[in-house]
Amino acid sequence: MDLKKVQPPLERQLALLGYELVHLETVREGRDEMLRLYIDHLDAETSHRKVSVEDCAAATEGLLLWMDVEFPDLREKLGVEVSSPGMERPLTKPDHFRRFAGRLCRVQTGAPINGQKRFKGWIGPVAEGSVTLEEDGVLKTIPLVAIQKARLAPFDESKTPPPKHLAGRFTELPNVDGVETSVVVEEEA
Repeated sequence: MDLKKVQPPLERQLALLGYELVHLETVREGRDEMLRLYIDHLDAETSHRKVSVEDCAAATEGLLLWMDVEFPDLREKLGVEVSSPGMERPLTKPDHFRRFAGRLCRVQTGAPINGQKRFKGWIGPVAEGSVTLEEDGVLKTIPLVAIQKARLAPFDESKTPPPKHLAGRFTELPNVDGVETSVVVEEEA
């Protein structure tokens, strides 16, 4: 199945339902192959609402009938699962890196960049098709097109030395009811 063909219409349909498609993947569970969609609220950056079981059910209900019309063969081949992005949420778009600037993430690239394919660093600025990470006190620029997989690493934040170069650029937002904390990049004058 070509996910690149299915993704844009799924994004549009989810947006009509009030959700953003964070990530789309196919996974094998036993003998079954599943189409897994990770969703968030369209206004997640400002509302700080978690995706609930009810949200996943509403998105699933809103998608299934539409999918039967738009992609009739899809549901015969794949099961459909809608999920929250979770604490170790995927970072798949430039806006995701911007939204979580100042947070720790893990990045894997398809090809080595300066001999390295796996990175764990603090998210810095996103500009001109790349993201800057601070890993062990060193700023590293990674082209977004080179990234195969990226996820937040919240469970490693307390065990990882804080950023040296990026430290003064961020202001933390309050943690609201267990929702992952986001940060805002301080604009330079």
